[in-house]
Amino acid sequence: MILTAMPLVLLLIGLVLHKMNFERIYRRLSELSDSVSKDKLYEVLYIDHGANFSAMVFSSWVAFFIAFMYYLIPSTTPWLLRSGFPIATDYGLAFFAILVAVLASILLWAIRRLPVWLRLSEIHSIYPISRNEKNLCAATVLVLAFSAIFSIYNFVNYPFVNKTLEAASWVLIIVAVILLFIPVVKEFVEAGR
Repeated sequence: MILTAMPLVLLLIGLVLHKMNFERIYRRLSELSDSVSKDKLYEVLYIDHGANFSAMVFSSWVAFFIAFMYYLIPSTTPWLLRSGFPIATDYGLAFFAILVAVLASILLWAIRRLPVWLRLSEIHSIYPISRNEKNLCAATVLVLAFSAIFSIYNFVNYPFVNKTLEAASWVLIIVAVILLFIPVVKEFVEAGR
């Protein structure tokens, strides 16, 4: 169960590092000027990486939630699959993916009202990102697609869960979270020097 929560722990660590980066910049600018607001600072720091990259990051977070939910269901709620819940039907998996995608999109849209450091789809907007880092972030969609496919395989063959594919799915989710937070961690490490 602890391993299952690790992607969420990494997500939380990434958000905390992002907040620490933002607070460090805010503190340094506050020493120079008293009238700096956090929202205004965020607008000034905003770097437009392009619509394609922004859409890809948004898609990556939606794919993260889909892959994570696919990973969770067979291992944590096997009774759901045995009970004849619609997810176990022919179209249940596709319906479940659409439902999670819609809910994740609504969640990502709704968190735009939260403080700037909690906006998952906008985390990358205050960091300079190289082409290689953008390519790594773009790879998360593919990584998460494989994770979801491995979990779907376990869905289809339930109760005969392939532990190797389950572990691979979990590792791919972890890798995806790490890839999505590379710019945040890089900034945190460079600021510590």
